[in-house]
Amino acid sequence: MRSDFNNLASVLLDQLAIEYYKKASLHLDSCARVAIDILTRNLFERTADIGFLATDSEIRKYAEAVEENPETTNSLHWKKILGSHFMEYVQKYSVYHNIILLSPQGEVLAQLDTNNFVERTTDSLVREALNTDHAYVEISRPTDLLPGLDNPLVYAYRVMSGDDSHPVGVLCLCFRLQDECRRIFENLVAEDDWTIITLLDSEQRVIASSDHYQFPIGARIGVSGEDGCQIIRFSGREYLSATRIAHGYQGYTGPGWVGHALAPLNHAFEMSEAHELENIPADLINRVVETATLFSPELRDIPLRAATIQQELNRAVWNGNLWLISDQSANNAAFAKVLLREIGSTGIRTRSVFSESTTNLYKTVLSSVLFDCRSQAALAIDILNRNLYERANDCRWWALTRLFCDELAHPSLTDPSQTLRLTDVLRTINDLYTVYSNLILFDHLGRVIALSNPAYGDWVGKSLPDTWVRPTLALRNTQSYTVTSFSTTDLYAGQPTYVYSAAIRNPNKSEPVGGISIVFDATPQFQAMLHDALPRQENGSLVPGAFAVFAGREGYIISSTDESLQPGSRLSIDPDFFNLQRGESRTGIMIRNGRYYAVGSCMENGYREYKSAEDPGQTDVVALVFSPLSEHVSEDSEGIPSLQESMKNPPAIHAGIGENTVDIACFFVGHNWYGIPSKHVIEVIDIHGLTPIPGAPDFVKGCMMYQEQAMTVFDLSTAVSTKNPERERRHRNSVMTRIQILVLRSPGNRNPFGILVDSLGDIAEIPVTQIEPVPAMMANGHSLVENLVKPGKGSPERRILIVLSVDRILRRFAVEYAAA
Repeated sequence: MRSDFNNLASVLLDQLAIEYYKKASLHLDSCARVAIDILTRNLFERTADIGFLATDSEIRKYAEAVEENPETTNSLHWKKILGSHFMEYVQKYSVYHNIILLSPQGEVLAQLDTNNFVERTTDSLVREALNTDHAYVEISRPTDLLPGLDNPLVYAYRVMSGDDSHPVGVLCLCFRLQDECRRIFENLVAEDDWTIITLLDSEQRVIASSDHYQFPIGARIGVSGEDGCQIIRFSGREYLSATRIAHGYQGYTGPGWVGHALAPLNHAFEMSEAHELENIPADLINRVVETATLFSPELRDIPLRAATIQQELNRAVWNGNLWLISDQSANNAAFAKVLLREIGSTGIRTRSVFSESTTNLYKTVLSSVLFDCRSQAALAIDILNRNLYERANDCRWWALTRLFCDELAHPSLTDPSQTLRLTDVLRTINDLYTVYSNLILFDHLGRVIALSNPAYGDWVGKSLPDTWVRPTLALRNTQSYTVTSFSTTDLYAGQPTYVYSAAIRNPNKSEPVGGISIVFDATPQFQAMLHDALPRQENGSLVPGAFAVFAGREGYIISSTDESLQPGSRLSIDPDFFNLQRGESRTGIMIRNGRYYAVGSCMENGYREYKSAEDPGQTDVVALVFSPLSEHVSEDSEGIPSLQESMKNPPAIHAGIGENTVDIACFFVGHNWYGIPSKHVIEVIDIHGLTPIPGAPDFVKGCMMYQEQAMTVFDLSTAVSTKNPERERRHRNSVMTRIQILVLRSPGNRNPFGILVDSLGDIAEIPVTQIEPVPAMMANGHSLVENLVKPGKGSPERRILIVLSVDRILRRFAVEYAAA
């Protein structure tokens, strides 16, 4: 036993190490991947911003005026116009800390930040922006444009003259990199988490860090390009680390940075308490653990091997006690019985250690999956809010386009040239901002004047729904916008989406002269967001069978990666997954399509100004992530207690000193407790070698060689079970124990026979005073019961031990065999 348990302990430690490493590496991998991918999505929006803002008429006019007369730079009138214009932009796109307009020669013509006293730049950025064939120039390095910043991120592009003949300036948008990274890191790292997240440039230098004390900006970290985690040494300390490149978004892969997550090696494998399981019923957890596919075969085999070792020990102890009882001449029999009992108890305690360790590990793995689902749901919501933040910004800024203001001040449905001018601008914008299906301009009566999608050209001249137009034209200022509920619209092929709108105002007056509506391309965009939030395996691939959903608070689906869950249908799940406060999350387990799933949900909480207290209220959105835990659910075991639990502490009956006793061999069949007088029990043996008999009835399990003669083995459960036999067999097959054979000999029959038992109890010394005859109602010709053992006074065990008659068992099966 000691040798077997030592070998098993080695296996357990190996599996513990594997699972702890897997959890730690998945966590670091997720943090690194999410950090770089979230930032890349954000920067993708910036590449569109610079392309459109560089065509802004106010900026172009000022650059042209300076080209014509350099003294224009000293004009208070122009400074006020440009300053107000830049401020309007940053009020909407608060991800920028400065906007700088340069001359083609590098002179600073105007900028938002009045505390930046730079007047001229020699940075190659100007030349690159003037000559590039791409839609933008992106630099992430020190520049004399922004002194004092070690790693600014700037997007630049040339400003062309009105006739598009030559560049008249270079526009630069300065991104709030550290502020944005701080927001990303705070969402990924809890206060009590030892994880550090950094972003590294192409030279492996830190450009952003969640912990500036451990990993300051500018520090160089040596990492390899290998997949998986690695151990690195930095400042005299070892860290487990994971590095992930950006997956890219719509073809944009970012500035070439990587996400890098680390944890001090002495804390990397700490397992937090499984709080995710606190609100899940214990019986449901047990059923999931029983059927879960999360565990390796080696890990699943540990409890079974421990049970087998302990069962073999119990059998040896049991047979030893039988031998002591049958051999009255044995010396020190009383001491030997005590010794055997202690050996058996040691086996039980040792098995309990393995059982508790593996059970806790099972629960930790299960808790880790639930935590991952909740984290990925929070990621999906973060992506959603960041994306829709941009949509709210876009419609408000585009509503300030001077051409739109001028043209809609005098709309004409009979002037094709006006429609053409407006359509060209809308299509140019839509080409830059590909997340939209359509951009629509409407006049003060709600009539469509122009749109970007030619497939909807027949809408020109038609009136938009009053539910769009009236709220939009009633907006009080340029910071306000409206958005529809997630519903179907004919302007999106009858599919559901969001439509954001903002009022376009008279150039010289404040009253609206129309509006712009932008139709979000919801179907592919939401699918992409949810796909990015799906759980992943250790090798980075998606978890098979996992899916994600966006839904409203009432449970109606907005989007899903599972094709069977269509938008508009209702998700049948516990309402508690939707009844959440803003930013709150929840985990749980549900059954769907015959499988257990881990579920994590998270209610949106906005991003920056979007969905803040001052922002227009919209219907709350919940993200849910589902990860399969099993291939099937456990068989219905309602009303049947766990056999493992019933066998954990078998009832023990011990006589007092000097009492007259009878030795009873106790055992379990199913979850019931029985006994047979020890004098009729030869021994208990392993089931190995049992051969089925073709054509035999169900209660005959087969025959086997015992002491050089064939012995018939019967299934006692068919005669004593009060439950449904099929259900009892399913229950028996589900427990982690090997059925054994009790070898019996009837006084009137020389040939031994066997019965199947599920587990062994004690060889109990029963006081004669506790043995009672069978009540008259049970003493019929079919009953197998010989006596009943009542609980002793003060005994915590209150179950009655049913003592079976060997003669009646053999006679019963012989009669049934003959009848069959």
